[in-house]
Amino acid sequence: MENKLPLVRRRSMLAAGAAAALAPFAHAQTYPSRVVTIVVPFGPGNAYDQMVRYLADKMREATGQAFIVDPKQGALGGVAASYVARAQPDGYTLLFGANSTHAANVHLFRKLPYDPVADFAPITTLATIPQVLVVSPTLKVNNLQELIALAKAQPGKLNYGSSSATGRVASEAFRQQAGIDAVHVPYKTSSQAITDLVGGQLHFLITDAALGVAQSQGGKVKALAVTSARRVPAVPDLPTIAEAGLPGYEFVAWLALFAPARTPQPVIQRLADLANGIVRSPGMEEYLAKMYALPFPGDAESLKQLIARDTARWGSLIRAAGIEPE
Repeated sequence: MENKLPLVRRRSMLAAGAAAALAPFAHAQTYPSRVVTIVVPFGPGNAYDQMVRYLADKMREATGQAFIVDPKQGALGGVAASYVARAQPDGYTLLFGANSTHAANVHLFRKLPYDPVADFAPITTLATIPQVLVVSPTLKVNNLQELIALAKAQPGKLNYGSSSATGRVASEAFRQQAGIDAVHVPYKTSSQAITDLVGGQLHFLITDAALGVAQSQGGKVKALAVTSARRVPAVPDLPTIAEAGLPGYEFVAWLALFAPARTPQPVIQRLADLANGIVRSPGMEEYLAKMYALPFPGDAESLKQLIARDTARWGSLIRAAGIEPE
């Protein structure tokens, strides 16, 4: 008995260790077994909100479990990001993040309530979305050059809005490159900014193409140019800002899925497989085209590398635009 007891203990310890090692894989096989919440940093009505709701619905269809969307606006996505950073790392609270939450905010705020790298487990990229520069109909300008000329004739008199880091930096870079003096007005949501743009309280805005083009086609605002390097196929007559007079100008937003740090790797892989299966489907490509967006499938490693590249790039752009951290 004296010789057998240590052996029994060793076997028990080995069995316990094996069970612990296999636990994440067992969890992934049954995941999801209850409701999954996708926290969104953006307000309702824009392209990002529309896309995440489509994604959540398709993930529900694929798994049989509900994926609900929980908008938490504020601090250019910081409110939503910090909420998910503190959530349980079990795969049931996810972040629908972007270049703003994970590449730009670290340069826009002196102190973030979350660490874009240490607090998250990257899952996969989802899509890229160009922005569009729209103006209030009260300005009576018909193209980008007329807007620049008007702003130069009235230095400090025009204002521009933003509701995201992409919109803020894109606008500041435009202002700097165009050599104009205008006043920045922050908004919590792009729909609020559009309302003021239509009413004439706001003069120009860079927002996601789906919202901006729709408002322009409805005659409420005027779209002058897109921020991407190439024209958007769905609106071929709309020039790029580079074509319209500012060579080299380019800004495109990307969207991605994140989980809290220490979420089991098999769960991360399960989510990546689910999301990429949807992103690569013809239905998603058609849906994204309606929002002037493009599919951008990936994986945890490619997203990690993208964050590193864009954190450096956005830092340079933000400093060049003269934006001071808040």
